[in-house]
Amino acid sequence: MIRYLTELSMEAFTEAARNVPYQQVESELFPGVDLWIRRDDLIDPIISGNKAYKLIFNLLEAREQGKDTIVTCGGAWSNHIHATAAAGQRFGFKTIGIIRGERPPVLSAMLQDTERFGMELRFVSRTIYRKRAEEGFWAQLGLSGERYWYVPEGGANEQGARGVEIWGQVIRETCPVTMDECWLACGTGLTLGALSSSLELSMPCVGVAVLRADKSISDAVHNWGSRNRRAVVPDPEIITDAHHGGYGKTTESLRRNIHQLEDSTGVRFDHVYTAKVIWALKKRYLNDAPRRSYMRHRSVLLIHTGGLQGIRGMYKK
Repeated sequence: MIRYLTELSMEAFTEAARNVPYQQVESELFPGVDLWIRRDDLIDPIISGNKAYKLIFNLLEAREQGKDTIVTCGGAWSNHIHATAAAGQRFGFKTIGIIRGERPPVLSAMLQDTERFGMELRFVSRTIYRKRAEEGFWAQLGLSGERYWYVPEGGANEQGARGVEIWGQVIRETCPVTMDECWLACGTGLTLGALSSSLELSMPCVGVAVLRADKSISDAVHNWGSRNRRAVVPDPEIITDAHHGGYGKTTESLRRNIHQLEDSTGVRFDHVYTAKVIWALKKRYLNDAPRRSYMRHRSVLLIHTGGLQGIRGMYKK
């Protein structure tokens, strides 16, 4: 059954999050591990996964403050840009995307979608883009004014963190079995930090970095995770050797794992985020004898963070 976020309200969103299914996995890739997938790719086919949670409070506050335009930034294959454009069209906001690099002769499939959703794309040089966190960045682009609501790259702001904390609350309340670990992908570090903070000691998190940015991810996870912790919880573990060459990169080993698990579960996985979590979990289970023994008969929750439209990037020329 296809689900859509059709109403911009906290009540409707929370209800949708509570109805996200959990799927138990029986696969020869993980013998002896009680593996479950929380299917947040199904909260909405376009505004999916962690992007939905990081956008909800941004959209609600923009509407409350009378802002009519959402401004954000990202790359040519950004799930965040894609979700923001779709949410703007769905809920009546204009959207502007600041895109890293020069406009190519042919836009990526993701950016083609965003223009169809009505997003205005503005391409800036990489030099200018690197200044996106500096004061005055939006003014430099002629985008200062009371009509705009600004969302950082990846939705990494206070409102984004609040949405992820709601996610953790929902998981605590709806998880069908007691989980020993929760595994998820991390890029900006906000999702892992805020989710681990919300889950606290009830479900330790393991993050899988999907790009080469160990220090910045670790710092972000700590900062976002420590802001509202109500208990002394150590920072979650971050696995840093499963990025397969960097953000959006793939290898034959990764593709093979994707196909094997898709065949056995009927679930689709993107190569940018969730597939790398599966690869890291398999590597730990199969290649490390002490951990393999430790993992046997443990229950593991894998968070599917959506972004399936990004699969098209695996085949880009």
